[in-house]
Amino acid sequence: MNANQNQRILYAAFENGIELPVLDITHPLFNASIDEQAYHLSCLKSAQSIESLKKMPGFIRNIFVKMSNVDNSYLSGMRTLLYKLGPGLSQGIKLGFRDKWAVKQTSFMGLRIRLRDLCRRQSKILLPQLGQFPERNLCFFNIAGGAAADSINTLILIQESDPELLKGRKIEINILDIDTYGPNFAKRSIDVLKQPGERFHSLDITLNTIHYDWSGPEALRKMSLERSGWIQHCSSEGGLFEYGSDSDIIENLNHFFASSPADARVTGSLIFDRAHINPGYLGFTEFIGVQIRYLGLEGLQRILDQTSWVLEEFHEIEEIYILFSLKKV
Repeated sequence: MNANQNQRILYAAFENGIELPVLDITHPLFNASIDEQAYHLSCLKSAQSIESLKKMPGFIRNIFVKMSNVDNSYLSGMRTLLYKLGPGLSQGIKLGFRDKWAVKQTSFMGLRIRLRDLCRRQSKILLPQLGQFPERNLCFFNIAGGAAADSINTLILIQESDPELLKGRKIEINILDIDTYGPNFAKRSIDVLKQPGERFHSLDITLNTIHYDWSGPEALRKMSLERSGWIQHCSSEGGLFEYGSDSDIIENLNHFFASSPADARVTGSLIFDRAHINPGYLGFTEFIGVQIRYLGLEGLQRILDQTSWVLEEFHEIEEIYILFSLKKV
């Protein structure tokens, strides 16, 4: 498919012969799907909208909940990926009515902004590390990573900044997840990106899928120890810090701290606490039944006090998302 500026959209196999676009945050159609002013105005109006929705007849409210595509109190990894693609990159996919409606909603634009900003932060962290240590391999540990869009796109940003930094070293993306659909699509996306003429051709990139329950983080510690000489980056976008308990988050952070090198980093996203969150987002998530955590920055700091990690940097998005990075003292 031809797109803006004649830039192609790459496709990878999903299931049953279905092909989906490989999510590339540098693609013109991805950039065109983000209008931060429109998203800001939508967030301002959302509180009023949810109050109006609550006053509607029950059968209409039920229809709206079904339209939101929540599965078992959370939005599945592949459905999240679809909404991150946005209306432009997803235009060649045959979608059901609910997904076709949802992918055009301004409210889901926040997922694209969150992904873009986290990838920018991760590439900013890794660029100087890769430049300083050309002899070290690189690995990502992506907890509840799904299709690993943040890890893949961080590599894309690094390559666009300085392609020499990725050559001549082993690169691993390790997806730690109980889901299989997202990681399978991630592997196929990497395979497509490694084909001749594509972004990752000639790069030594391996994608591993590890069945992982974050309440038992021993596998993370073991894998990190086995890569003791590598540059290590652990992330969880829309995962551990948005759904995990305090004890689960603490255990994962402590295990990774004990096994990772001194320059290891952790990045992720979390949701504002109830006292400060956008009231429309709070009302919406409670209305559709998403069992998300309103952890907030104070909640994160309370958790960090029980670890040896320190908050390095954070970035807020419309009183909904907080993106952050952690480092060792």
